[in-house]
Amino acid sequence: MKLAHPELRDRLAAEYVLGTMKGGARRRFEDYARRSADLRADIARWEARLTPLALKLPAIEPRARVWANIEARLDQGNHSAKPVSTPGWWESLRFWRSLGLGATTLAGAMLVAFFAFKPVEPEPVLTAVLSEDKGDPRVIIQQPKADVLLVKMVKPWRTNSGFSHELWVIPKDGKARSLGVINAAANTKINLADLNTKLVNGTLFVVSLEPPGGSPTGEPTGRVVCRGAIAWLPAKPPAQT
Repeated sequence: MKLAHPELRDRLAAEYVLGTMKGGARRRFEDYARRSADLRADIARWEARLTPLALKLPAIEPRARVWANIEARLDQGNHSAKPVSTPGWWESLRFWRSLGLGATTLAGAMLVAFFAFKPVEPEPVLTAVLSEDKGDPRVIIQQPKADVLLVKMVKPWRTNSGFSHELWVIPKDGKARSLGVINAAANTKINLADLNTKLVNGTLFVVSLEPPGGSPTGEPTGRVVCRGAIAWLPAKPPAQT
C-alpha cells in the first residue's frame, strides 16, 4: 500500500475512522498504520474531529416494518424439535435493535461530519499527535498557516495544578525552542510572528511542566508529560538558509 501522498493518506484515514473501509483493505491499512507515525497521526486527527459529533445526534427509530421483517426471519430459523430455551442477551431482539440504532446513528454522524468538515478546513502545513509515555494521545497540533499554531486538547489534564504546561519544538540539533504556555484543559491558538523561524528543522513537539508562567530559563526544566513527531505536509520542513 503506497501512502506517501498526504491527501491519499488523509482520505484513507477518514474512511477507516468512518468504518467504510472493510475486509482485507482494512487489515492492510491497520498493518501499515502500525509502522507509520504519520498515518497514526492522520487517524487520531479524524477520530478527535468526528467522534464527539456522533455523541450529539439523537437516535433514529427505523420503520416498524424493518423490525417486523427481522422478527419474521428469526422465527423461521427457530422451528426445531428441541425445546427452545429463554434467549439470552446475545440472542435478544432488543439487543440487536439497540445495536442497530447505535450503529446507524454513529454512521450517520460520521458521514455528516466527513462532508461538513473536509471542504472547509485548509490543508495544514504540519500536524502532530502528542502522547504520554504509555501511548495515550493527549494533544493534536496543526499549523493552518504561517503564523498560527492550533493546539487541540484530546484529553485535558485534570491534575498538575500549580504548574504551567509549556509547548516546545525540538529541532534536529536538539535545543528546545519555546512556543509558549498552553491551556491544559482546553484548546489553545498560538499566534507568533516568528513561528516559522522557531519551527525550522523541527522534528518533535513536547509539553513540559514548568513554574507558573513558563520556564524561567528558556529551556525545559520540568517533567515532559507528552511528546510527538512532527508530520510536515508536504513532507518537507522549512530548512535553515
